[in-house]
Amino acid sequence: MKWRRFLVSRLVRLAFVLVAITTLTFLMMHLAPGDPARLVAGMDADEQAVQVARERLGLDQPMYKQFLDYIGGLFRGDMGTSFATSQPVTDEIAQKIGPTAQLAVFGMLIILLVGLPMGIIGAVLTRNGHRAFEIMFSSSTGAMASIPQYLIATFLAFFFAVTWQIFPVAGSGSLNAAVLPAIAIAIRPAASIARLVRVRTLEVLESPYVRTARSKRLPTRKLYLAHVFPNSITTMLAMGGVTFASLIGGAVIVEQVFARLGLGTTLVHSVLVGDYPVVQGIVLLLGFSVVLVNALVDIILGIVDPRTMEAGR
Repeated sequence: MKWRRFLVSRLVRLAFVLVAITTLTFLMMHLAPGDPARLVAGMDADEQAVQVARERLGLDQPMYKQFLDYIGGLFRGDMGTSFATSQPVTDEIAQKIGPTAQLAVFGMLIILLVGLPMGIIGAVLTRNGHRAFEIMFSSSTGAMASIPQYLIATFLAFFFAVTWQIFPVAGSGSLNAAVLPAIAIAIRPAASIARLVRVRTLEVLESPYVRTARSKRLPTRKLYLAHVFPNSITTMLAMGGVTFASLIGGAVIVEQVFARLGLGTTLVHSVLVGDYPVVQGIVLLLGFSVVLVNALVDIILGIVDPRTMEAGR
């Protein structure tokens, strides 16, 4: 019964958030500066041509009718047509989603391989009051978490691509080209994860059941595998949704630095040229992705740690 109530509450919350995102993306076109019909017809077009474009786009219909048509199109997989290329928005997104998804996957792997062990090691080194290690950990993670991602990307590109020529400076056609941008978007969230994991690990190491295990001379390896590591994973999993959102936001910026033809680059270009259907489609996709990942993390966390079901009701 608890599990059913927990799942229903998460699904209801998910539905409300998805409706809110859909409504906001619909309003985006109507609140944006300029006349979409004139953009489609051309800035030099006469009023008759603009009116024809307005009718073709359905902008002459009442707002509620436009919204219902928009929702109906989404259910059919139709996000509209690009003003700039006259191609379906879904095709535009399908062509550009690969490089961005690649960055997100690589970024999550880097966070897992860097943030998790860094937090556990930091807890082990600082738990006995080693002030020097604590200052070193706080300083390093603080610096990592505070540097803007575009500066990290510029630094990596200058030294590892331009100066030492270890990795490509631009492009999105190979795995090597994804290494530097993935590092650039992963450094800040990895530092945040490391700090959270350290705090949680210190709590676990000082907990009564770990003290009891130590008194029974449980081998250190078993102690960490049975108690410390699972709790650290749970902490990292709880931050999964926020971390994914950070990676997506970072990708929008970092793709510009490395000239990757992903959703971030396409989004910025579409905003600059006023291609509102593409902007709508990308914002909707990214918003849905972040919300769905958060919902999935909540459900997985409820399975792994049933206590979260009580806390999240």
